[in-house]
Amino acid sequence: MRMPRVGHAGAVFVGATRYTGPLAWLRLAPGWVRMVRQMKTMPGYVYHRVYYEPPFSLGTLGFFETQDDLMRFARTGQHRELMQWVVGERNATGGYIRVFHATAPRTGEAPPAEGER
Repeated sequence: MRMPRVGHAGAVFVGATRYTGPLAWLRLAPGWVRMVRQMKTMPGYVYHRVYYEPPFSLGTLGFFETQDDLMRFARTGQHRELMQWVVGERNATGGYIRVFHATAPRTGEAPPAEGER
C-alpha cells in the first residue's frame, strides 16, 4: 500500500487566528492569496488545509517535507508581511501556532499498531 504524499511530511504547522470579523477576512484575502501562491512553489511544500472555527477564527494545517523547509517559508517576505498585519490591533484578537516534526523510529522498533497510539 502506498502512503499518500502528505504522509511523507516531516514537519507540520498548526495555527489559528481569531479575527475581528468578516471585514478583517476581506482585508486579509489579497495578502493570503499571494502568500499561498508563494508557499505552493517553495521547495519542500507538501500540502495545506484551512479550517474554520466560529465565530471568526480561521486556522491552517501546513505540511512540509522538513522543518527547515517549513521555517524557510515562515521567513519569506509574504509570510512575514501577513503576520505583521495579523498582529496589528485592528484585525485579530488572538491566535496560536504549533510546529510538529516527525522522528524516524529507532532501529528495530516497530511502529505502533492501529489504535495503540
